[in-house]
Amino acid sequence: MIPLKIKELLEIDAYRRTIGTLDHAYDVDLANARTPKEREKAEYRHYWETFLYYEQIAEIKTRRLLRKADRLNIPIGCAGDNSPMWRRSSQLNSWILTPLGCSEVQNMIRQECKDRREHATTWAGVIVGPLTRLVSVWLVARGQ
Repeated sequence: MIPLKIKELLEIDAYRRTIGTLDHAYDVDLANARTPKEREKAEYRHYWETFLYYEQIAEIKTRRLLRKADRLNIPIGCAGDNSPMWRRSSQLNSWILTPLGCSEVQNMIRQECKDRREHATTWAGVIVGPLTRLVSVWLVARGQ
């Protein structure tokens, strides 16, 4: 069984390749467009063809961030229409973090990891310091 993180990375890569293929097809359509109306139609079609894939990538990134925040017991505000952190996906009918929301959640995750690291470092210093002194006293007592 493939781990979830790798599965999501493979999905994102597949969506990006599909977007690249659609971009190439769009470039061909745009080159063949003769009138401004045809150009506008090609741009509109390209937007809606790629939009679903961008939404799916954003949803995967949102799920990944929320899982990481949940593992660290970081409270994330509920999704709602009035929240600047969330937006409703028109294609997937789900809530996705906005760029501001992603940034905010990432900052909270970084801060929590930093706090935990500092806490562990403090305790390591508290334990290693006396042990070092104890070993040195023991070595002196043995006469070495």
